[in-house]
Amino acid sequence: MNNIKKLNFNDLKLLNIFISQEEEFTNFFKLGWNLKNIQNHFKKENNLSFGYFNKNILSGILIGENIPNNDNNFDFEIHIMFISSSFRRKNFGSSILNHIENNKNSTNISQIYIEVAENNLTAIKFYEKNNFVFLNYRHNYYSYNNKLLNALCFMMKI
Repeated sequence: MNNIKKLNFNDLKLLNIFISQEEEFTNFFKLGWNLKNIQNHFKKENNLSFGYFNKNILSGILIGENIPNNDNNFDFEIHIMFISSSFRRKNFGSSILNHIENNKNSTNISQIYIEVAENNLTAIKFYEKNNFVFLNYRHNYYSYNNKLLNALCFMMKI
């Protein structure tokens, strides 16, 4: 059975186990995220993060936060979205995004934002497939392997 659950500070142990088992997650460490950053993020009042559970096993995560906007709703900024490599291309990521959209009345989220490194073509394709539209570039935003990369900023209205 598949289930999407809101993650909070009490889920950090589960999240740490998930991260330690996922070798590819180190790419986020190279971009500036580390376990301490994630722990601090989960302490924030506006933390809004989700886990995708496949047969009660954490198989994907979305780490983000709510930001008040001008129309008494919230913008949702995705910081990290990661699906375990063995579960990719099974619509787990799309299911998390659909969960947010389907629950927009209870969360008051009206827009979702994400930044993606320009060389992450798989992620760019994924977000475009999920109705995100390109907004702008952040030039030289990421430093990865001593190379500066632009960030592509995307947005989806829900």
